[in-house]
Amino acid sequence: MVHKGGKKKDAAAMGKFLTEHTVKSQRKGMSLLKIILTALVTALLSFGVFQYMDTQVPEGVTELWSARILDSSLRFNGKAILSLHNFGITGGVTWYTRKLVDVVLTTLITGSPFGLGADPELKIYDTEYAGVGVRVYEPVKGPHTARPALVYYHGGGWSWLSIDVYDQATRELAKRIGIVVVSVAYRQSPEHPHPIPFHDCLAVTEHVLNNGKQLGIDASRVAISGDSAGGHLTAAVALRLKKKIKIQIPIYPCLQLFDMKTPSYVENKNYIPGMLNDVSMLTYWLNYGNISYDHLEKILNNQHTSPALKKSKYAKYIDKKWLMKEHIRNPELYNAEKPTDFGDEELSASLEKTILDPYFSPLMVDDKENMDLPLTYVLTAGYDVLRDDGLIYYQRLKKAGVKVHLAHYPDGFHGMIFFFKGPMPFQVGIRAMNDLVNFLQKHL
Repeated sequence: MVHKGGKKKDAAAMGKFLTEHTVKSQRKGMSLLKIILTALVTALLSFGVFQYMDTQVPEGVTELWSARILDSSLRFNGKAILSLHNFGITGGVTWYTRKLVDVVLTTLITGSPFGLGADPELKIYDTEYAGVGVRVYEPVKGPHTARPALVYYHGGGWSWLSIDVYDQATRELAKRIGIVVVSVAYRQSPEHPHPIPFHDCLAVTEHVLNNGKQLGIDASRVAISGDSAGGHLTAAVALRLKKKIKIQIPIYPCLQLFDMKTPSYVENKNYIPGMLNDVSMLTYWLNYGNISYDHLEKILNNQHTSPALKKSKYAKYIDKKWLMKEHIRNPELYNAEKPTDFGDEELSASLEKTILDPYFSPLMVDDKENMDLPLTYVLTAGYDVLRDDGLIYYQRLKKAGVKVHLAHYPDGFHGMIFFFKGPMPFQVGIRAMNDLVNFLQKHL
């Protein structure tokens, strides 16, 4: 005997069974995939560690083996990408090499190639602001009034990394400060050179400022920040928006392509070079500026500026008087006088418009252009090739009358703020993150 509606109930029951069975199977498959991928990445990183054991570790960094694992993994990964052409695969900057770099760094930062899962303290979602991809982090608990916000521009030389790699750091800032964080997935070079990444970051920031009520954000309390190339984008956006934003936080920013022989470039190029050295930083500049790699050696040796340019006002924007002697370990690098009687005139003429553009090189502006900048927090690291860019920026803003705070870490290295927790925390990374959180809690 079949009860009324029995077939429908049986069909519904069967459908429920099949759905649950499928979900369980998918979960098992995903779990197996995660195990396989985790094991593969771990094996590759472990193999890479033994390829490069000559890492110079900054004095004061007590996590010696963590530093060597970090550097060796990244150097091995870079070599693997460069070696792809030996197997008939196009290397360089591609979607799959970007993904490989993301997976490696995410594993080093979080302990998993898949990163972090859901967070009960945050509402996290991907969307678009002004046509640009963003990931938004909104604290679940707290006041129902409009919150302050931080717009974050990730690093990676304008070519690498993504909002996924930065997920742990942006979550941390949102939760600990109780703010909305908007992480910007700007378009990247070399496919999208300057000024496209700058325009994307600017568009998102203006969208946040102009739509505060709709977004649940207090538009009078918006900060911008980014590290490395993201620090550059921070300074560029701040130069455009001035005091429309409340705070700017450039973290070990790259701010000029005028001089590749500042003391920090010379004395720090061998410290954890897998993160950054003079050559890798220059390749990022070339990608961003749509400049041929044929000029790499000349630019690396400062032959890309003519004698006239070396004696111009632009050279004075970054000259010796702005260097902070107390943060240069080798006195000879501070005392040496740089020659100005050399340079490739033709190359200089072809690059002059690019390298003097203040939105490409934020240090290439008169002091009066800096006068209306917002409260600024400059974070620099002692063992970073970009150290002097950040210190010069701090000095020049201070001279222009800007309220500026310097957070300098003599034992710090490029990328350190990533590593404040996870499988490889560094004490200097923990200090840097805590100091940044405390500053924003007080001032934002």
